[in-house]
Amino acid sequence: MDRRNFFASSLGAAAGLGALSLYPANAAMAGSATDLEGIAGPVTLYFEFRVAAPEHDGAMAALREQVANWRQAPGFLSLALKQMTGDSTMVKNYPEAYKGVLATAYLDGLNNRTQPWFHALFVRFASLAQLRAARIEEQFDANILPFLHAVQKTQTGFVKSPQPMGVYRGVFQTVAAGNRQGIYTSEPDILAFLRAPVEEPSADTITVENHVMIGDAGHLDWEKIVVPLLTVAQQTFQPAEDPNGVGKPGAKDNRFYRKALSTEILRNARADGNLRAYIMHGVWESYWDHENSHLDPRFLAAAGPVGAGVEIGPVEPFYVTNLLIKA
Repeated sequence: MDRRNFFASSLGAAAGLGALSLYPANAAMAGSATDLEGIAGPVTLYFEFRVAAPEHDGAMAALREQVANWRQAPGFLSLALKQMTGDSTMVKNYPEAYKGVLATAYLDGLNNRTQPWFHALFVRFASLAQLRAARIEEQFDANILPFLHAVQKTQTGFVKSPQPMGVYRGVFQTVAAGNRQGIYTSEPDILAFLRAPVEEPSADTITVENHVMIGDAGHLDWEKIVVPLLTVAQQTFQPAEDPNGVGKPGAKDNRFYRKALSTEILRNARADGNLRAYIMHGVWESYWDHENSHLDPRFLAAAGPVGAGVEIGPVEPFYVTNLLIKA
């Protein structure tokens, strides 16, 4: 599975018969790789997949049916299904005038029928062995992948592409995490964090996933500087003198922001050639809170050394949560 294609291709490839697959749909299963032997602690099986509009209801019904089974598997911690809405501009260090302009651009394309649905799926387990025993990937391929073909409308009806659209999948480890109660780096604390996700769909939270690739040879050294960045991202807010210690709601015409609800650094358990993929996964109360956080001098100071180590990226889409399941 080549993560580089995430950055080389458009996230929003049209769902027509000639659409470019971002990743091979029939790639080797992420959880079955022999180079994952020795992985300890909780893991996340992470998927990205697109669904053509005519297939979406069927795909979601099939997924919900499988989730009911996965939830019963030993070691299951939680599951979140998220839908991409757009992209952060502040992560690119664009001028402030561009703040938030792409936050719902992908959702607008979906509503305009120029983009397919784009989902991210996080499936959390207490161990790699328990994840493998649950056979999540096999069930995904048997029951959900058949709905992931591109679809084209013709005069005689809808025609599906011969092969499903590309699916990205990977096993990730949580390096560090945080919420408004603390910062977590030990295995027991991370396990507890993964059991208690905060992004309930009813809360209308916003998720960001900052995707980067780091030179594999130095990725552990890079983690030593990215964990302090997570701490800054989790604990800062504006105005800094807010008596509640949380901050005020961000908006287009201010620089306020509330503390992130949660933050997380995920490392792909496998290298991709000489690179390794990471996801900086944050949950916020609004798009504006996130975008304004990137204007804070404290964040910028902490982010500088981290950004210097990035070889590909950043790409930072926004998502809303459609489904959240806890053990």
